[in-house]
Amino acid sequence: MSIAGAVNLRAKFFKPFCSRCRSFLLSDTQNRRMSSTEASNNSGVNGTEAASSRSLLRRIVDFLDEADWSFKKDKDRPIVKFISPDSLMSEYAEMLGLPDKPVPEDVLLDNLKTVYDLSVTSNHPRFYNQLFGRVHEESVVGSLLTDAINASIYTYEVAPVFTVMERLAMQQFLELFGFQNGEGVCTPGGSIGNMYAISLAKSAVFPDARRLGLAAMPPAKIYVSMESHYSMVKGASFMGFGENAVVKVATDEHGRMKVDALREHIKSDTENGQKPLMVVATAGTTVLGVYDPISEVANVCQEFNVWLHVDGCLGGSAILSESRRHLLDGCQRADSLTWNPHKMLGVNLQCSLLLTRHSGALQRAHGTQAAYLFQQDKFYPPQFDIGDKVIQCGRKVDVLKLWAVWRGLGKSGLGDLVDRKFTLAKQLANLIAQRQKTDGSFELIAEPESTNVLFWYIPPALRGQPADWSKRDDSWWRQMDAVAPLLKKRMTLDGSMLIGYQKCAASKNINCWRMVCSQDTNSEQDMERIVGEFCRFGEDISV
Repeated sequence: MSIAGAVNLRAKFFKPFCSRCRSFLLSDTQNRRMSSTEASNNSGVNGTEAASSRSLLRRIVDFLDEADWSFKKDKDRPIVKFISPDSLMSEYAEMLGLPDKPVPEDVLLDNLKTVYDLSVTSNHPRFYNQLFGRVHEESVVGSLLTDAINASIYTYEVAPVFTVMERLAMQQFLELFGFQNGEGVCTPGGSIGNMYAISLAKSAVFPDARRLGLAAMPPAKIYVSMESHYSMVKGASFMGFGENAVVKVATDEHGRMKVDALREHIKSDTENGQKPLMVVATAGTTVLGVYDPISEVANVCQEFNVWLHVDGCLGGSAILSESRRHLLDGCQRADSLTWNPHKMLGVNLQCSLLLTRHSGALQRAHGTQAAYLFQQDKFYPPQFDIGDKVIQCGRKVDVLKLWAVWRGLGKSGLGDLVDRKFTLAKQLANLIAQRQKTDGSFELIAEPESTNVLFWYIPPALRGQPADWSKRDDSWWRQMDAVAPLLKKRMTLDGSMLIGYQKCAASKNINCWRMVCSQDTNSEQDMERIVGEFCRFGEDISV
């Protein structure tokens, strides 16, 4: 199905639902607010708050509709009206503070409008700063419904439809990634999902550690690539293994884990009395967006009987694309996998998943069978009380947002979105390579494998350098390192575009730009505009 087809399907299916939802939440005052008789019968703070909140809800949704929160009409509106931290703290201290007495509803509404006005919105078609972007209307409606119901998804009795929804969704996701059996859960972000994977590996490799603690274990090692996400180091520290437990394996010229180097690390550590806990293969690295060779990594894990985790938080969505799912070949052999639909699929933050092919692994690692929640003699099957297998107690219904988007666009429509973003990255890379040849104003650092494009913008004063990086002198590198922060300041104060920069091994640890093609409404003309904006902001930069 084409993107246009998916949009038409969404309009056909979802607009009537949105209209009914809006009518339910925001119907006429005489139907939604208490009558004077009801108010008198329910006098006191609760009755007043009930009437006020309904009015406020109706007014804020009307404001968002008029403000064009999704930027369907006004794409040239600034992304942000930047105010320095000191100014924001001083000028808005009263509004952002917490008062002793309640403020009138009109004042609160104005406060909310100001918060909106001062915020950066990733829905803007020229927001490329992070790994996420525009959210779909279906997801926002799902989020609103989640918050209105205020369910906690731990027992069937308080969240019946949601426990079943998550259970059925996880079954489909397991099949999608090639897991024949297993289980899954929504987690509060990909970093926490990766920490779940460490916990599952610990439970599988050292089952006594849950009772006896880490002191009963031999020194453990976690193997990641040099391009892996920082959450693995943070997770190792948080869970008591220590940062030194993480072994960063060398990568090749493309940024992919070197399998031979991984094998040598595991072999050496084993011979020295240390226990390999897990290997993490990254599917879509944070900066370069590349995929580790999962099948080859899986072979090493099978050879040494080590838990394999695939961090697919960014790149896992490629599984939905018929032409790009091969990038995840071998993931079906993993023991666990994380995936963030909020990164490529337009689901609003947060929506993250942890999947494992080992049924019961989550319960074995985390279950405590709290008697006041997870009674085994309930009148319905106790396996539908899913909260005991996670480390949280209260847990939001994040699956509803993904369910709504999936229902609205379908699997094929989501696959089209993924393809679109990969295509945009390639188009931008081609434009940059073209300018590199014609006037030397840009330099492509690496061919994109997914949605991330790494490049330098080179101001006129620094152009004309040899193609061989080794022949560029230290002074030039120092000056190039200073370009990005100056250009980013101009870009942010102008408010017309946001793109992130950073140092990385691929750029010789010199600041470069990481453009994330996260906006599915973009076109090749938008990519051309990006090139033009860099020239506009940077032509007169002198460092």
